Amino acid sequence: MKKSIVFLLCLLWIGLSPGYSLSKSTKLIITEIQKLVQVIQGLEQQISNLDRRVEIIDNKVSALTQNQADFNQNRESLNLSLQFIKEEINELKNKITKINDGLMMLSRKDLQDSQGLDIETGQDSLLQSPENIYYTSYSDYLKTNYELAIKGFEQFIQLFPRNGLADNSLYWIGECYYSQKMYQEAANTFERLINQYSDGDKIPAAMLKKGFALIEMGKQSEGAGVLKGLISKFPLSEEASLAQQRVREIME
Repeated sequence: MKKSIVFLLCLLWIGLSPGYSLSKSTKLIITEIQKLVQVIQGLEQQISNLDRRVEIIDNKVSALTQNQADFNQNRESLNLSLQFIKEEINELKNKITKINDGLMMLSRKDLQDSQGLDIETGQDSLLQSPENIYYTSYSDYLKTNYELAIKGFEQFIQLFPRNGLADNSLYWIGECYYSQKMYQEAANTFERLINQYSDGDKIPAAMLKKGFALIEMGKQSEGAGVLKGLISKFPLSEEASLAQQRVREIME
């Protein structure tokens, strides 16, 4: 386009040179050429402005892409943090129950003492209470003592398979494996939870992390299938939102 402007300017220079005779029609053409030059210069300025805008938008898109990745990671971390908060709330509730149970146990111990019975059994029962085993294991998980946590949670499930925290125990075993990048063990554990506690409130979280574990193992199609199942079954859950984002990333 710059060459065109140079050519038109040359015509103007020739036409306006001293001694160069111009007809009326030629003068009209030159006038139109002058207008055309102005239009071309304006277009070039607009193109230059557009180039700058494209560059700015491209930079913003790149930044947004990076921010989206960070956001997704933070969102998953937030989801895990919410799990922790729920556990802490449950712990407070269970502490009340535990105090009640402790008072009842002390009453039994008093009765056993008065009757000359062995009180050690009562003490062992108190130490092996469901809440004590569960929260000791949960504390080990938070401290990244994953092997101890797994053993504790497995013990809980073995001793109290019908307890309301049994599915939670199995979920945290899966998280212990996932945190150690033992994705096959994690996927197996989450599958075990889904099969054994199908009515539990940990099913969405278990499906999400099973899908993530499969994807980490390179089984993207299988993992995406699990995530789509989660989205279909629990569309309004936080886990479904995370699953949708991960499926989109796989499809891109």
